[in-house]
Amino acid sequence: MLLALDIGNTNIVVGLFDQQDLVGHWRLTTDRHRTADELRLTTSALLDEAGVDPGQIAGVAVACVVPALHGPLQEGLEPLFGEAPRFLSAATTPIPLLVTEPHAVGADRIANCVAAHARYPGAVLVIDVGTALTFDLVGEDGAFLGGAIAPSMRLAARALVDRAAQLFSVDLDVPCSVIGKTTAENLRSGVVLGFLDLVSGLIGRFRAEVERPLRVIATGGNGELFAKQIEAIECYDPFLTLEGLRLWWAATA
Repeated sequence: MLLALDIGNTNIVVGLFDQQDLVGHWRLTTDRHRTADELRLTTSALLDEAGVDPGQIAGVAVACVVPALHGPLQEGLEPLFGEAPRFLSAATTPIPLLVTEPHAVGADRIANCVAAHARYPGAVLVIDVGTALTFDLVGEDGAFLGGAIAPSMRLAARALVDRAAQLFSVDLDVPCSVIGKTTAENLRSGVVLGFLDLVSGLIGRFRAEVERPLRVIATGGNGELFAKQIEAIECYDPFLTLEGLRLWWAATA
């Protein structure tokens, strides 16, 4: 069995694989101050809930964009499983990173490209909706060709509320009309519909520059909203990053 950890700035998504099957998954809050002991005990508790003994775990694959947790993860999980976790990075990538600064490409983006190439033939645009909104362009050969990064809808809304004294937090549901009649409706119109247009517009720009058929996939904790509202997005694949970690680990085990 494989334990896969997708560690983002806001959440940690943990996946438990039995061969190719995802048999368990959990979402935790990211805390960059967690100690090795806390990480070990939390992981042990998750496995206990799944009825899995640590001895059944053949490996741990990690995509982590929080450098402060690399050391505690290694120190905390190695005693539990008898070997150190393996970290996906630009140094261990199984795919070409055809960008100017390959060392700066996040491990989660690499994992997304690996899984997207395996699951969806041809050129693919992966839209990952997390703390940031990332667009990853995957070539027909599986190479990472570059992309775009924007603030997420929730991050932008939070920043707006924090800086404007008369505004307040609202649920970011899709409004029925762009013409808001209350402050809350105005915020939903501007933020939600604005970000739907942002994503749609960038998809159009990617397609115009690629000049060949381009499949569009959404993933990430908040990706489902965009997949439901934007016709150009083919599907929502919530565990794409975990699948990329599994494929990478299987190819190098």
